[in-house]
Amino acid sequence: MESVFQLLFPEVRMMTMAMDRQLLIDEAKRLEEDLLWSMTSCFQIATWWRLLHWVIGVPSVVAAAITGLKAVKAGDPETIAMFAVASAILSALATFMNPSRSAREFHNAGVRCSALKGKLRRFWQIDATVEDPALRKTLEKLADEKSHLMETMPHTGGLAYWLAGRSIKKGQNKHQVDTTPG
Repeated sequence: MESVFQLLFPEVRMMTMAMDRQLLIDEAKRLEEDLLWSMTSCFQIATWWRLLHWVIGVPSVVAAAITGLKAVKAGDPETIAMFAVASAILSALATFMNPSRSAREFHNAGVRCSALKGKLRRFWQIDATVEDPALRKTLEKLADEKSHLMETMPHTGGLAYWLAGRSIKKGQNKHQVDTTPG
């Protein structure tokens, strides 16, 4: 509802609307920044899980192969036992930790963060450039979507946050169009 003052002085009304729109844009930028950190953390930790998959998997296969070869050649029983135990431990770790599944979950969460981050960027760079009374509702919907995403994605800890900070500071998440020449 407009005040009498705003009706008498429409330029004040326009300034108020512009200030309200700027508040929405600022909040959208905050949400986008949160998602940048979450997205980058997920991608960084997914990379570590993929690496762990190989670090556990390859030695497990090698140990199993050596055990098989030693057994066929009737080699030293202690060596056979050592490689058999190593293979069993590594296989159990791979099964228990399931780094492949974890990598996939974190990667998918990062992709979902990236998609929502893009929606928020389009909101404040494109949608919010015009007068639209539904802007606040749109932003609320995007904020709710972010909250739901944060509730359902896997937890990232301190290592992921630290890795994300390094990546962001290096500019690895910037689009070419957003960089200034120089």
